[in-house]
Amino acid sequence: MSDRKHIQTTSIAIQASLIAVVAMFSTSTDAAGAVNLRSWDVTNHLDTGSTTITATDSGPRLLLRHSYTNSLLSKNSALGYQGRWYTFQNHLDQTDVTITVDGNSKFVPGLTVWATDTEEFDGGTYGYEQTSGPWPFKNAPVSFNATGESGDDGTLWMAFGEGGNVVETLGYAVVGPAGTSKHQPPHTRWGETILHGAHDVSNTDTFEIGVSGSVDSGTNTATLVFDDLAAGWYTVFVGDTSGKNSSLFGQSSYELTVSAVPEAETWAMLLAGLGLIGWRLRNQPREAFNAVPA
Repeated sequence: MSDRKHIQTTSIAIQASLIAVVAMFSTSTDAAGAVNLRSWDVTNHLDTGSTTITATDSGPRLLLRHSYTNSLLSKNSALGYQGRWYTFQNHLDQTDVTITVDGNSKFVPGLTVWATDTEEFDGGTYGYEQTSGPWPFKNAPVSFNATGESGDDGTLWMAFGEGGNVVETLGYAVVGPAGTSKHQPPHTRWGETILHGAHDVSNTDTFEIGVSGSVDSGTNTATLVFDDLAAGWYTVFVGDTSGKNSSLFGQSSYELTVSAVPEAETWAMLLAGLGLIGWRLRNQPREAFNAVPA
């Protein structure tokens, strides 16, 4: 066996062992909390006092690699226990919101955003949903569907009325070389399609009126933009989307940023208000100077 194949086989064995251990100690089928939520740098509340919130993370390349797609362990589906989960509450109703992941040279990001409405994501239920394959990778969220609509196969473990409280999948962005035949049914674990680029997969206008974005493989950046994002709770999954020939070693790191961008109309109203204040301040001294003492 060549050195490259030996290293590849070793990395798969290590990843499989780690995921098996995590699955072994996960919650039972009758309780939520199948995945753990990560902490933000300061706060996870998007409001007038914090219009930009951030989270940073890093870890061994071998462990984070292929956590969003391109994993042989999960038949190209996402690995719920290798990726990173975040929630945030938007208090700025109907404001454009941008979500960006900037990875270093060892982290080629993918991200998905879901809406859970008035409640924070409960973490879903391990073992609620299964598919064919060797243990434990037949169980969600060990492998899960990160790009399908809520209610599709591979999302029931986290879907409202099923194993969790996710109401709707809004969009996803993939920097890595997804989009080939192996990232489409039947070559994915749950029959999902995983495409390179930024994609709107929402099926209503309940939480936003449009999703756009971009990806840049040169800077390892993935961005999603939500038009008129409604107030409420949202969940973000961040994982690696690198190709199978990517390096195994090194340190992966990234920064996740969520920023509120006021609408043009909001800026116009703000400028008009500032103009009115300036006009009044400009004229106040003149009025006082011209006043005749009693």
